[in-house]
Amino acid sequence: MFSVPALIKILIIFALVVLATAKHVHLGLAAAIGGVLIALWQGLGPGAIAVATVKELINPDLILLVVLLTGIMMFSSAMKKSGAMDTFSATIAEAAPSRRVALAVAPLLIGTLPMPGGAIISAPLVGAMNGDDTRSPETLAAVNYWFRHVLELIWPLFPAFILTAGLTKIPVPTLIGLNLYAPITVYFLGMIFILPKSKELSATTKNRAGKPNFSKVARGIAPLGIVLLSYIILDVLWEFVSPSLGMKPDSRSLIGRYGPVLLGLLIGSLYLIKIAGGPGIFKKCITHSTLELIGVIIGIRVFSALMSAADLAHAASTELASAGIPAIIVIALLPFISGIVTGVGLGYVGLSIPIVMGIISSSGTPFEAGIIIASAFGYAGMMFSPLHVCMVVTVQHFKSSLPLTIRKFALPLTIYLIIASAYGALLIALMR
Repeated sequence: MFSVPALIKILIIFALVVLATAKHVHLGLAAAIGGVLIALWQGLGPGAIAVATVKELINPDLILLVVLLTGIMMFSSAMKKSGAMDTFSATIAEAAPSRRVALAVAPLLIGTLPMPGGAIISAPLVGAMNGDDTRSPETLAAVNYWFRHVLELIWPLFPAFILTAGLTKIPVPTLIGLNLYAPITVYFLGMIFILPKSKELSATTKNRAGKPNFSKVARGIAPLGIVLLSYIILDVLWEFVSPSLGMKPDSRSLIGRYGPVLLGLLIGSLYLIKIAGGPGIFKKCITHSTLELIGVIIGIRVFSALMSAADLAHAASTELASAGIPAIIVIALLPFISGIVTGVGLGYVGLSIPIVMGIISSSGTPFEAGIIIASAFGYAGMMFSPLHVCMVVTVQHFKSSLPLTIRKFALPLTIYLIIASAYGALLIALMR
C-alpha cells in the first residue's frame, strides 16, 4: 500500500490550516483541528492524542506564555490610555529621518531582546506610527513581523544563536562574522519590498521647530525603557545567581525565560500607574481581543505538541536522508522543515543541527559553510511558519489575515534564501 511521505502530510495539513483561516475560521481552532488530523493520519490513537493535548494544556511553559502575553497586552493598553504610547512613537518618529525608517526601527529595537511573543510590544508602536493610515493591516503586520527578526542570526542574546554556537563549537565572533550578511540583507529587502518609498514628509521637515531635547526623549522611552532595562538587569542577575541554587535545568530555564520579563512588566506598570495618577489605566485592559489571542496561542501550541507526538520532523528527515538526495540539499531542507514545524528558532536548531552536523562531516562539506546554510534555511522556515508566536500575535493585533501577511513577505524571504544559497556556495568554494 502506498504510504504518504511525512513531508507531504505536513504540507497538506499546513495548507488546510491556512485555507481555513482565510475562510475566517479562528486560527487557534483551525490549528488544533489540524493537529488532531495529522496525528490521526500519522497513526496516533485517540488516547495518545488526548494525553499529548492535556499534557500541553498543563505545560508550565504554555501557562507562563499566556500570562506573559496577557501582561503585555494589558501594559500596551495602559500605555495607550496614559498617552505614553503616542509619546514614545512621536519620539522615534522625530529622531528618525522618515516615518518609513521609524516603522522599521521600532520593531528592530524591541527585537534585540528575546522575549517570547515580544512582537506584541512593538505592534502597537508600529500602529501608532501609521498616523496617516495609508498602509494596510497586512502591510503593518508584515513590517512588525519582518523587522522584529532582522538580527535573529547574529544577536548573541537569542537562545537559538546561543544553542547554535554551543552545538557547533564555532566561536561566537566567527559565527557573527559569517552570518553578518543576513541582517544587512534582511533589512534592505524589507525596506525595498515591504516598506517601499512613498510620498511622505521627512521627520526633519515635519519638525522644523527643532530636534527633541533629552528630557523629551527620556519621557518618551521611559515606560518601555524601564521594562527592557529591568529585564536585562534581572536576566543578568538570574544567570549569575541561578547556578548556585541547585535547580533542575528545565526549571531554571523556564524561570529565566519568563521571570525577568514578567517582573520587568510589573515595574514598568508601576511607573505607568505613577505618571497616570492611579491604577485606573488598567481598567478593562483585558478585552475580547486579548481572550481571542489566548485562544490562538493555545490552539497553536496544541498543534505543535501533536506534531511532536507524531514525530513528523524526524520522519521527514529520515525520508530525505534515505531518498538519496544530495547532502547539501538535505543540509538546507532539514532546518527549513524543522523551522516550519516548530515555528521557533530553538526548534529548528535543536531538531536539525545535530543531524546536519553528522551529514556535513560525512559529506565533505566545509563545516562552517554547512552550518551557515542550515541556519539560513532554518530561519526562513521559522519565518514562514504559521506556528510562530510572533506572527500569530502580529496578525491578531492588526486584524490582518495569515495568508495576506505571509504573501507580503514571501517574495523578500525567497530572495533572501537565494542570496543565502549563493553566499553559502561561495563559502564552500573558499573553504575547500
